[in-house]
Amino acid sequence: MTADNPAEEFVDTEIPSRVRHLFPSALRRAYAAADQTMERDSYLGTPGARYQRGDLIMLAASYEFQELVKSNDLPFDGTWEFFARPTGKHFVMLSDRARITTNQIADPKKRPRRAVFRENYAELNEQSLFDDAEEIARQRAAAAHDRERRLLHVLHGYQDLDFVCLAYPHPEKNRHIYRTQNLMRLPHDIDSGLPPAEGPQESPTPQALENLERHIRDDE
Repeated sequence: MTADNPAEEFVDTEIPSRVRHLFPSALRRAYAAADQTMERDSYLGTPGARYQRGDLIMLAASYEFQELVKSNDLPFDGTWEFFARPTGKHFVMLSDRARITTNQIADPKKRPRRAVFRENYAELNEQSLFDDAEEIARQRAAAAHDRERRLLHVLHGYQDLDFVCLAYPHPEKNRHIYRTQNLMRLPHDIDSGLPPAEGPQESPTPQALENLERHIRDDE
């Protein structure tokens, strides 16, 4: 008998196997949206702009996961949070006990570069915002709950979408305590009629493209 892996059990509980096929499908659409936007808009065809392809993929992926959360296809809550330096926001999915972020990385065996997420929720401004004691208590409880959530990563290929993995990162070392198989190879994906897993061949919806272009305009 093999010993139980608490990290694996945690990932299995917070991200059930029944929804995992949605992750590669969403990321295929995100990669396709970024590439189609770059092909269609000439100013994104410059050598300088091509270095920003990863940013477009990040924006498109955030949109795709936001929509899956909104439609309740993914059993999470969602929130937009500032990066460590407030130069932009990223989409975070919240399960009961985890914060789930999406990360592009060249080597799935390694942990994404360290990012400083907002952790100090102890000092809130609710005293000046609310007079109701129950609301103040609710805010404090929500902040305490968020601090207890553990960080999980959705890892996906940096240039080519050749892997999608779920990972429980090691808190100190440049590796994971646990990482799933490549979700691009799930039997559900093979049998579902989706395009082959080698690349982002699904066409994004017009709404996805419009959302991506809006993000680009807002950042200019």
